[in-house]
Order: sequence, then C-alpha cells, then structure tokens
Amino acid sequence: MNNAISDRAYGCLAGVAIGDIMGVPASFLTRAEIKRKYGRIDNFLGQPSVTDDTQETMIIAELLIRDGEFREDEFCLAMKKWALEKKMLDSDLIGPSTRKFLKALTEGSDPREWAKTGDTNGSAMRVAPIGIKYWHDMALCVKTAARSSLPSHGSAPAVAAACAVAAACAAGVRGVLAPAQVMEEAILAARYGETWGFDIPAPKVSTRIALAKRIVDENISGSVEKAVCELADVLGAGMKACESVPFSLGVFYAVKGNVQEGILAAVNVGDDADTNASICGAVCGAYSGAKALPTEWVHGINIQSGVDLQEIAKQLTAVPL
Repeated sequence: MNNAISDRAYGCLAGVAIGDIMGVPASFLTRAEIKRKYGRIDNFLGQPSVTDDTQETMIIAELLIRDGEFREDEFCLAMKKWALEKKMLDSDLIGPSTRKFLKALTEGSDPREWAKTGDTNGSAMRVAPIGIKYWHDMALCVKTAARSSLPSHGSAPAVAAACAVAAACAAGVRGVLAPAQVMEEAILAARYGETWGFDIPAPKVSTRIALAKRIVDENISGSVEKAVCELADVLGAGMKACESVPFSLGVFYAVKGNVQEGILAAVNVGDDADTNASICGAVCGAYSGAKALPTEWVHGINIQSGVDLQEIAKQLTAVPL
C-alpha cells in the first residue's frame, strides 16, 4: 500500500480520537464560557480519555477488518455487547438516537422503528473507517455508509450526514483533490443519503453543506476564526446531524484541511464540541495525514485509545489477496 495512503488513513483515525478527547472539556459550553474558563483550548486538558465517538468508530473498524464488509447483524451484536459491557445506558455520553438504538437492542426489540426519526450525529461520528476502507470506490463507500446509519440513525438528515463524512474521508485518503472538491464530494454523497433515509421535517444536509462552503468563501478574507464563528452562528454546532456535519465540514474547508487547526477551531466553538472536533479531525486527518499532527498529540491518543490506530489504518487499507 502507498505510504501516503497509509499515513492519511492513520491521520483520519488519529483525528477522530484527538478531536474526541480534546473536545470533551468544551462540550456544550458557549464560546464565551470557553474563553472565561480556559482562555483557548490548544491541547489536552487534565486526564482525558476517549468517549463513545472513538469507541464506536473502533467497533466499525474492527468489524470491517474482521468481516471484510459492513454487516448489519454483526454491527448490532457488537453494539449490544459494548452497551452491556460499558453500561452505556447508564452513561450520559451517548446521544438520544444511539440511546434508543441500544435500548432496543438490549430489550430485544427492532431498533429500526426507533431509528426512523433518529436525526443526530451518531452515525456520522463513527463512519470514518468506511471512508478509509473504500477510499478507492466512492459508490461503495457511500452505499456502505448509508447502510451503517440505518439501524440507529435512519432519518434522511442522519443518513445524509453519515454519507457526507464517509465520502469526505475517502476523498481525503485518496488525495489529489483540493478542499473545495472534497466539499463537492460530500454534497453529492449527502444527496445520495437523503434518498435512503426516512423523510422527516428537517433541513437538507446537502444544502447546508453547500451553505457552509459559501459562508466560508464569503468570510475567510477576515480570518479563519471569523469564518468558523459565522458557521456556528448561521448553521449551529449542536448534535443534530443537519448542524454538526455541515458545521464540521465547513471548518475543514475554512482551515484548508489542516488537521491541527481544524480540531482546535471545532473545539473552541463549544456546543457538541467533542463530536464536531472528532468529525472534523477525521476529515482533516484524512486530508493532511498523521504526519501533520503534533507528535505529542499522536502519542497521547495512542495511550488513551488503548488500540494501535496505525495498525488498524493499515489493515483497513490493505488490499485482500
């Protein structure tokens, strides 16, 4: 496998974990509260550890490596096991859509009925390994991303968001594209996902990603911070898929794929900071590669995640014999 591909795949997974860990102290704070409490977050604080964002991402990565494809039945079994072992239903980490999904799994009911209205960012935050595995086949990438979302986040906005993030990660790992072209891939993927998901009253994710790009184009001459603040003010940065993913992709575009800048920008906006920074970290990491990350950050997440992210990246991008 091309070393550059492997490095970008590693950067994608490292970005997930770093954004997750670094965003926790800022989660659901306002920008003003972050400034009062921390000044500006520019590194790990305290004794951080990964949350459900990274853990669910690793579940999908491990299943893709083991089975060679995404299998819904195996995914549901793995998520049920994780929920029981980690007592996730007693945790305040998981979002409302994931909570309904896990509750249905542990009670033996069909989660797809609950999933129809699941409109938060849970399936988008865990989808990066699909983008890595199918970096060379965008059609299969977005189809698999849609399938991975439906069991827990089956609404049109959530499926579209998962497809957009997977496509952006795949485009980053593949290389050669400019940030604007990555955004176009994400918009096309979101449109595809909107045809799969259950129709609910909500803004279109594809339209809001296009709006994010326009907001950045209109504000970037001032500063990246100005553009990012405008993204948050117009689109929101909450846990709804129609806020989180357009915002996170907009940050990626504003920083031109720079993974260090992207993670810090998403963290310091607050709101759903850990998940937004994790998504932005995945897309920026896929674009910039692990080599663009500070060594101490990579060392920190290798310890905190408890897994060898570089080896997982290599296995995801390995070509089957």
